[in-house]
Amino acid sequence: MPQIKIISGGNIKTVNAEKGTPLSKILKENDTAAEHPCGGLGICKKCTVNVNGKDILSCRYTVEEDITVVIPEKQNIVSVSGAEESGRLTENVCLCLDIGTTTLALAIVSLDEKNIVKIVTRSNPQRAFGADVISRIDYCRKNGVDDLHRTIVEAVNNMIDELLDGGFANASPEKLYVAGNTTMLHLFFGVDCSSMGESPYTPAFLEGKRISAEDIRIKKVNEIISLPNLSAFVGADIVAGLNYVGLPESGKYNLLIDLGTNAEVVMFTENNFLCTTAAAGPCFEGANISCGMSAVEGAIYAYEEGGAYSVIGNTQARGMCATGLIDIVSELVKSEVIEDSGYMEDEEFEISEKVSLTGEDVRQFQLAKSAVYSAVLSLMEIGGVSFDEIEKMYVSGGFSAKMRIDNAVHIGLLPKELKDRFSPINNSSLLGTVKFALEENDLSLISAYSKYIDLSANPIFSELFIENMFFE
Repeated sequence: MPQIKIISGGNIKTVNAEKGTPLSKILKENDTAAEHPCGGLGICKKCTVNVNGKDILSCRYTVEEDITVVIPEKQNIVSVSGAEESGRLTENVCLCLDIGTTTLALAIVSLDEKNIVKIVTRSNPQRAFGADVISRIDYCRKNGVDDLHRTIVEAVNNMIDELLDGGFANASPEKLYVAGNTTMLHLFFGVDCSSMGESPYTPAFLEGKRISAEDIRIKKVNEIISLPNLSAFVGADIVAGLNYVGLPESGKYNLLIDLGTNAEVVMFTENNFLCTTAAAGPCFEGANISCGMSAVEGAIYAYEEGGAYSVIGNTQARGMCATGLIDIVSELVKSEVIEDSGYMEDEEFEISEKVSLTGEDVRQFQLAKSAVYSAVLSLMEIGGVSFDEIEKMYVSGGFSAKMRIDNAVHIGLLPKELKDRFSPINNSSLLGTVKFALEENDLSLISAYSKYIDLSANPIFSELFIENMFFE
């Protein structure tokens, strides 16, 4: 039986495995899995590890002999909530959690002063099972919910330890309020979500939950309260975002566009909420971009005319995150390196020694940006709403505040008609969850007046999607 020595972050673990066992399976079972954004298909190359001195893809490697595996050092995503942190602990506090597909954010909140005391963030370790909800639903269908549930619970408990032990040891939160997309909440509560992987995409629950923290082994709080979901693919994170931004003036509409691993769009007024999802895929999280990466050290986050760029951590560029990708594509379209059709004469454009943009990257970006833009226009057409009737265009997501709206508009990610009404919110889900924790306001109006629009077979969307693939 082969012996596998696993070196990760200075820790060494030695395990045995049967011959022919996939290395990715061994790493997952020993909580040292590399990321598998493509779900183990071997196409994203993000699960690269070093085996006996050679870089390999852990999802395509089977163990046949004794090996030494070195896991690359993990880095937490640079995530900004958009909220001020007081740093002042008071007697009455609670915890608020946003479970993003890519990023987790946990806040300790003062119920006395009604503000955020401190926030900690980290990458969602479920990325080891796939970058998007579809990959994780598929894993759940094939392997059950236990691995995914255990992974997220352990991560949340570690974050609670980090937050409370990092200067707030005297805090005694009674409640943990939580939001996330529908799939993430199923996995958090240990509920099988595989029914959402095929038509009619039926979730096991949509309602908000109140349970004992002990039921799912979350420590240092007594009760867990989740916000309600709207549909299989419009979850409590969007409800929290709507709760945060509030309703527009009478007779006006607002747009809430959440750009994450997937994209959700809601067009709403005081008593009408039209919502949908855009199949943008994990493009904005870098999973299907050759040099794409999350917003961690080494990621290009800004790109200027002439080729100058800025890197997180002021270190050597290792890849590009969402804002960098948007800037790069926009500048290359302006300079006609990328044609309006998306064609590049050279199949690869070098940005730095280790970072480049390929023709396939451009095609993936076209699919993502057209999906988002076409979803917005589809809801407007279905609802009979003009640009003049829209008061605000809120854009949420970890990179929204750093996104250059001129570039996003130029390449057709967002409507140019709403550029002057653009309002970025980094993490509307966390902020809306905090607002709910402070007010426990009634969210039933959102659920009662919401209508989900399935765009997958909608002729309006299909026509717009083809048109908006171009960089015009």
